[in-house]
Amino acid sequence: MITAVLLAAAAALAPTPLRVCASAHLPTDPQMDSLLVAARRAALAWRRHDFAALFTVEGEVRLQLPGTEPTGPLRAAQAAELLRAFAGGATEESAEVAVVRRVDPDRAYVEVERRFTVRGTSAWRSQTVYLGMRWEGSGYRVVEIRVVPQATLH
Repeated sequence: MITAVLLAAAAALAPTPLRVCASAHLPTDPQMDSLLVAARRAALAWRRHDFAALFTVEGEVRLQLPGTEPTGPLRAAQAAELLRAFAGGATEESAEVAVVRRVDPDRAYVEVERRFTVRGTSAWRSQTVYLGMRWEGSGYRVVEIRVVPQATLH
């Protein structure tokens, strides 16, 4: 009996991803609410190619973009400029939050599914954008971005 209770408690406390959809009932934890707001703000900034908006608080960020080595720590303005150059030739169809997960009290990650075309082509492409987030007192800040290419969609 005690083992069953302990297993149930451990399962309840394990970090699990929150998949986001329009009809989902979301938790009322203020820190999780802040994470969801930050995730949606980041997806909107990506869709608009407003990369400076990803970094609302000054701090260092690391990038890993397809075909490149991971960067060392970059200032927000440098990271925004690299992202602008990376995505500048694309026309965004969508950038939607797919998953948010709080890893521990100070760290979380967000998956954004990006769908786009490269200008001058008609083939849709998709990528997953992973955002590493850090809790800093009153909200989450982007500290890492990894972009993973997926299949070409027709």
